[in-house]
Amino acid sequence: MNKLSNKLIRKAGANLSLDQENSEDLNIISTFRTSHIYLMDTLIKTIKNKLPKPILIARRLKKLSSIKNKLKRFNTMQLDRMQDIAGVRALFKSDQDVFEYANNLRKIYSKPNTAFELIKESDYISTSKLDGYRSYHMIFKYIGTKEELKNRNIELQLRTLLHHYWATAVEIWDIQSRSSIKSGKGDDIDKRFFYLCSNLLNGDSTVIGEIIAIDKEYNILKKLNNLRVVTNNLTTNKDGYYLASLDYNSNVLTLIYFNNDDKSILAANATYKLLETEPNIDSVLVKINGANRLKKAYPNYFLDAKNFIKEIKSRLNQLN
Repeated sequence: MNKLSNKLIRKAGANLSLDQENSEDLNIISTFRTSHIYLMDTLIKTIKNKLPKPILIARRLKKLSSIKNKLKRFNTMQLDRMQDIAGVRALFKSDQDVFEYANNLRKIYSKPNTAFELIKESDYISTSKLDGYRSYHMIFKYIGTKEELKNRNIELQLRTLLHHYWATAVEIWDIQSRSSIKSGKGDDIDKRFFYLCSNLLNGDSTVIGEIIAIDKEYNILKKLNNLRVVTNNLTTNKDGYYLASLDYNSNVLTLIYFNNDDKSILAANATYKLLETEPNIDSVLVKINGANRLKKAYPNYFLDAKNFIKEIKSRLNQLN
């Protein structure tokens, strides 16, 4: 792999943020993004058997639309310094498991001769983001032997299942309402509802009355529950790359499987790049052990908020 200069990557990102990207810029961005696959594979080899063992580990390459939105939102952001082009997500049963796991990784990456350096941690569990988002983020910088990848970053998200249900419900709502709560935008009522739900899932029973009042007037839980997708019949459950593409207009989800070999990975990325140019289609390329686990890791692409709805209703019924 030839090393792309940071200057070229930065320029392509700047053009993307200004909606002035050309085919050469898109090729540079795609090549830059694809190079992070090795980082994800290397990190997971190190962390997958550490205790407490995650319920599920998945990895994804950041969508072009998400890259563009982030560059637009942060004026000083440069593509070559973006920390979450590659993202690994690990799910756990409890906050305690998350903190214990993070502490164990901290010990590992404080030792010499590791492939990564832990450069940043953000605890959004002890103190959530303003929108209610809860997760524990760890940013790693690659310092291994591959010179062309030196100093590239990768993000590890540690979540409980409850954090995960909430975050994916927000993403589902954004998809169907064409809003962007995740980016701090969207309708104020919607943002308030999901913020209150985050607090409820975190044990705050004082928000119950307001949640019930908002839902009674706006039927948010019912609307989430009524969402459905038509999915192609993908029967394979192998370890590999899965390209999920959701058509907003028809609510049809297409899943394509690719093997782990280099030729298949190139084909996967070429298809991913092509689909990202299609209007009204949201695509993501995920590395995971089976299509069944894909739905657990990324239920937003299946418009499946049933676990979120179940947890919210359970707490409303118990505490009301």
